[in-house]
Amino acid sequence: MEKTKPKNAAPGSTGAVQYRENPRTNEKIDAWIKANPDQFKFFDELPHERAVRKLVLNEIQKYERMQKMNSGIMQKLDGDPEAKQAFDTLLKRLPEDQRERATASIARHVFRLTNPREEKSQTQSAGAGRRMGA
Repeated sequence: MEKTKPKNAAPGSTGAVQYRENPRTNEKIDAWIKANPDQFKFFDELPHERAVRKLVLNEIQKYERMQKMNSGIMQKLDGDPEAKQAFDTLLKRLPEDQRERATASIARHVFRLTNPREEKSQTQSAGAGRRMGA
């Protein structure tokens, strides 16, 4: 759910916050609740402060995962001076404080395209081998 200001609220007003509802998201949540009633009960009974702290921890962990992934990508890029130079040339017009993030983002996509996961290729080749032997 996303927070939005009421459409008719004046700038700087302290009116009540309205939340947008996404029917698809609500369906997913309802299905999860139906499939996991005990876990839902656990979350539902958490004290407010504990639930908020749990959400904050999830955000921290998400940020740390992204930082770890970006760090790995930048190390990989540092090992390839030619690619690093190409990215630097491509992003030279960006403000300095945004370059590393943009470099990591673009490099992540390039690495995904040029180095597909080995799991996929192994699964596909194993599947092809089974079909031929059948």
